[in-house]
Amino acid sequence: GACSPRRAGAAGLCGTEAMAAAIPEVQKLGREVKLKVSIERHEVVDSGSQATGDSALNRGLDILKARVSLVQSGQHIQYTLRILYDGKSWTLRKRFSEFAALHEILRKRLPTVPEMPAKSAVRQFSPEYIEARKAALSAYLEDLVKRRDAVNCPEVQLFFGLTERVASFRQPHASEPVQAAEVHDPNFGVQDFVYDHMQGLLLLGASDTSWTSRMDTKITNIKLPWEPTAPNLPMAQMSLWRQSPADLRFDMQFTSRYAASITCVALSASPERGMCFCGLSDGTVGCHAVRGQTGVTNIGATLPLLRHTAAVVALAIDDAEQWIISASKDNALKVYDTQRQMIQSEVQTLAPVVVMLYCQAQKRLFCGLQTGRIVVWDTSILPVQQVATIPDGADLAVNSRICAMDYDSATSTLFTGTKDGFTLWAIKSSTTGSWGRALGQLRASSWPPTAVAWMSSSREILAGYSNGAVIVYDIDKGEATFAIQAHKDEVTAILWLDAPRRLLTASKDRTVKIWNFPSMRRAASEDEAAFAAAAMAGPTVSLASGSVDTGRRRDSGGDPLLGRLQGGSNGSINSTGAGANPVSGTPAYSYDSANPLARSPSDQERVHGAVSSSAAPWRPSDPLSGGLGGEGARARSAGNIAGTAKARPQVAGSTSSPALGGQDSDDDLAGWDS
Repeated sequence: GACSPRRAGAAGLCGTEAMAAAIPEVQKLGREVKLKVSIERHEVVDSGSQATGDSALNRGLDILKARVSLVQSGQHIQYTLRILYDGKSWTLRKRFSEFAALHEILRKRLPTVPEMPAKSAVRQFSPEYIEARKAALSAYLEDLVKRRDAVNCPEVQLFFGLTERVASFRQPHASEPVQAAEVHDPNFGVQDFVYDHMQGLLLLGASDTSWTSRMDTKITNIKLPWEPTAPNLPMAQMSLWRQSPADLRFDMQFTSRYAASITCVALSASPERGMCFCGLSDGTVGCHAVRGQTGVTNIGATLPLLRHTAAVVALAIDDAEQWIISASKDNALKVYDTQRQMIQSEVQTLAPVVVMLYCQAQKRLFCGLQTGRIVVWDTSILPVQQVATIPDGADLAVNSRICAMDYDSATSTLFTGTKDGFTLWAIKSSTTGSWGRALGQLRASSWPPTAVAWMSSSREILAGYSNGAVIVYDIDKGEATFAIQAHKDEVTAILWLDAPRRLLTASKDRTVKIWNFPSMRRAASEDEAAFAAAAMAGPTVSLASGSVDTGRRRDSGGDPLLGRLQGGSNGSINSTGAGANPVSGTPAYSYDSANPLARSPSDQERVHGAVSSSAAPWRPSDPLSGGLGGEGARARSAGNIAGTAKARPQVAGSTSSPALGGQDSDDDLAGWDS
């Protein structure tokens, strides 16, 4: 892998028109919908409202209601549409409010939509007004059916009667992405993720996205005078999931919870000494060994001596050097040696970093700033050296915040996303320095993208947005060609795997979804039937076993966020998990029986297995004594993965907290009455 695990799927590139011409025609997303729509006629109709009485006042009120567009009853204009598709023709009757409803759906999903005539507050029926409205609607429909992304929306197909009149629109098409799997975080919205497809590891960083819920948690965590310790309820959790060798089903391996919010995650996926990292809003970096303590750790470990004065916003891994690179809102960029447990380099950026990418093969670190510039650092020497600023002084000043980036290491091309659209930069290097030059720009929507990925095989850009949609842009045509309503909330991160044509998306709606994209070749009719059958089967859903909702009340009878490790025979576990060695996997608790990962628990053990609230005293240990594995240790055989998959922990419900378990003793108030 030339770059970090998240970006390892991208290869190949755009760049020149000659290269684009050399690429054969490929299967683009979506159907080729050759649709024609025209307005044949219009008429003023009465919705059949009944008069409220015979008095002049009531009749006057009925006339007034009929002229107000906010009232559904009364007179209105009905348009008769003529639809032509694939040699078939039919008519539909629509009123203006139905056009407006469709336009509102498309406006919230697509980056741009044709301009629609404004809706008037008072209905007008003069011939001049009706003709002008009809002409404006005709122009709107003509532009709409020319948009590939619009006609591939299910709402548009339903609006024009395609699903009713054409049988092929009633089932998924082979040219459309289909959701194959879904992973649910049980408690919080997913902020970031890393997927290592070689080992089948999925690392999630999730935080409480509700402002009111976070405030409630902070208030709850305040220590009251009669409490021995503060409740310390978490606001975020980092969890590792392992993929089944047979399918896209994932099983949770561990969960580390933190009182600070998680902003980003990073994974060093060495089979023997792999490490999981998460950037926290308090300026620290959380850590947990891939093969470390299983189950739920309610107080996650952090890296020693690595602390920023503001929130960590981005992390990067260099497996060869055993480094973790962190960027913060305090403008600091730190290189931390996980083997020596010390900071090797610390530099300052001109503005806070928003997004960061690292290419290990080229030793180049790309930092997108709030000012709209990209700073390129050389990590081959310490302290790291700034080698380029993009755009440099010769270019026009920019002030659009860099929202998302992706990098193609094969052709040294950087893709940046701002609220103004996307820019492609060619990164060049020489003995005297490095620089970047713009290859082209793609105007998109006025919404800033939250994530960007480059599809080199089809020369398309994927962009996630705050409305939960993922938009596909064709850089050769310079326009949006397909839209996926992937999530119900903001898309926070995406990953494109070019070889298997697979997309992973994460969102604040607590899910990570996996989408299978169509192959590059044109699909035959028998392939379409097989694709439709697979799409109708539905996605594989992975849940944390026994996951419960996270409460925030002190009087709940127990800590709702404490977990229980289910499996194996009865044992004792330290519910806090403090003192564990996150690298070597040495837990801070002791089991009374054998290792619960040695075999899968039987049904009887699942029922009678319990967790004791007592715990063996823990001894402080070195959280990073194992270091990180090298790049050559990434590969792992399928047999080893399969052997590990047989003994996965199951995270069950909450255990009872002695402090909140209904004890009515007044011992904790001793001394207050004296």
